Amino acid sequence: MTGTRGNAAEARPAAAPPTVRLLGTGPRRWRWLGLGLAIMTAGALAGVVAVDQLDDREGVLVAGSDLAAGHVLTATDLEVARISVADGVSALTEDRLEEAVGSTLAVPVVEGGVLPETALGADAQYPAAGQAVVGAVLAPGRFPASLQRGAAVSIVLVEGAAAGSGGEGGQAASRGSGVTAYPARVQSFELSATDGSAAVELLVDAESAGQVAAAAANEQATVVQVSAAGGS
Repeated sequence: MTGTRGNAAEARPAAAPPTVRLLGTGPRRWRWLGLGLAIMTAGALAGVVAVDQLDDREGVLVAGSDLAAGHVLTATDLEVARISVADGVSALTEDRLEEAVGSTLAVPVVEGGVLPETALGADAQYPAAGQAVVGAVLAPGRFPASLQRGAAVSIVLVEGAAAGSGGEGGQAASRGSGVTAYPARVQSFELSATDGSAAVELLVDAESAGQVAAAAANEQATVVQVSAAGGS
């Protein structure tokens, strides 16, 4: 009997080994590969769009510091910035740097501001026809503490300083007996660190330049800041 059992055991086929499934095979693997390819493609397209946007930028001339109208530009006044310029926006491009150097600004430009095309050229005469620039030293109390370059102002002349000034051309506005005001714009402004006075250049109508200069020399002029949109 023992021999019979032994023969039966030897004749029994061996058990099949367990099935082993490799990771990353089958349909699921291809789905992950497809997703990865889609992400890579999207990233490549985003890179192309970013390069296109960079290509839209162009070099334009900007002011390295606050520049007043009438200032003769030097190479140190100008810097080149690469920005995207919107359609219809006027800007001097970097290829006009040599043309800009030595030219006179027709408009004030703040530090970092883009120089418009209208700042130069045949029309960039300063001061323009019918205008004049008057220099004055204003004592403390004769100008607002917030005054700065480019501000729209009224120059108020007290009795005596405005005498004989006619409002030729209608440029002066009467503010009552003995008081007259002239519209102007501050072209430069420098505050003294010693006595609090301010040295200013004022762009005024040429017909009122004499009266404004005389009043300023006699310390009879007061500068009042007004809205740029609202007159004197």
